[in-house]
Amino acid sequence: MLLASETKGDIIKFLGDRGPLAHIIAPRWVKDLVSSGISANSPERPAQWSHELPAGIASAESKVNFIVAAEDAVQERGFVAALRAQRKTRVFGIFQHVLPAILSGANGLATGQSVAGINRYALLCVPRSGSRYLAAVLSNRGMGAPREHIREPLACVITQGKLGFAAAMTALERFGQRNGIFGTKLISTFLIKSSNRRMPELNANVAWMIDRGYQFFRLERPLAETATSSYIAFLMSRWHFFGEFDEASRAKLDGLSFESSAAFEEYVRFRAEQIIVDAVARQHGIPTIAYSQIEQDIDGVVGRICAAVGGTPQALTGGAVRLPIPTRSESPTYTRFARNLAEVLAERQQDILPRTVRKLRNLTGLDKAAATRIIEEAAG
Repeated sequence: MLLASETKGDIIKFLGDRGPLAHIIAPRWVKDLVSSGISANSPERPAQWSHELPAGIASAESKVNFIVAAEDAVQERGFVAALRAQRKTRVFGIFQHVLPAILSGANGLATGQSVAGINRYALLCVPRSGSRYLAAVLSNRGMGAPREHIREPLACVITQGKLGFAAAMTALERFGQRNGIFGTKLISTFLIKSSNRRMPELNANVAWMIDRGYQFFRLERPLAETATSSYIAFLMSRWHFFGEFDEASRAKLDGLSFESSAAFEEYVRFRAEQIIVDAVARQHGIPTIAYSQIEQDIDGVVGRICAAVGGTPQALTGGAVRLPIPTRSESPTYTRFARNLAEVLAERQQDILPRTVRKLRNLTGLDKAAATRIIEEAAG
């Protein structure tokens, strides 16, 4: 699970970099995978490995860091508890400690901070809604260090790995807070996955966060714009640009070809996910921030979030996150694709509702009647 995701390299490097003061407890295949990826910079004296829980801890190991890579979070919790019961040692579980720390930009063996009394907020949206830019500005002004914590592999670890949504969020809060503030981005695609593709569970997860004190903000961008932006990013194999827009990227962007079927499917996916976000926002009374506000009045948006969360940027230590640059004005491709998509939607008008219902049912587990009902509610 962890070693079949985009975090695979980080986890392998973390385990491979452990030296003699580490004792890793993991299945044999994990050791074989890590050994195959060991670099020239790895420690000359590597960590000790065991493939089952040690019956007792030798006195010489009293200062060793025990790292548990179990089959799932339930097994991991059992191993961690057993090790701590044998002796007061430093024990780290991959699921509940190392991964949340790495996803928060911390060292895998970081201690973490207390979550008592911290302020919390979440940006809820479909992809391509301006969250990356807004989160970077908020981070640079000291409003925590918001990022997209819940994505793969954590979304899968929460469900298939049996970590659980509340345990994952609590762990992220320990490692991802700054200035007494924890901010996160909840992107619909991965919020849905981390809720077992079940609408009641998704609403329960959001309700748990609100009860915990999270201030929510829903980011809204016109549907056709988000779908077009996502389709172009997919074709470019790049979601954001930083610094200057280079000529090679400009040439590739200008030369993209529009494929009607793929663009239509992306539109349907985004429409379904946006309807889900709309339904959650209505049920929980979540306020909206428009994409145009982020573009035109970022100071006003930041001020609004600060007022709700509780923070004064002037008194906070800011970060140094790179801001993504806008690319829409760099190429006529965006206008061309938007026009092409509008033509496709006009041609396939009769297909939009049934395909959206089907996608909604797949994403939420709702029956046809319930899926149709929330589409109608979204339409007003």
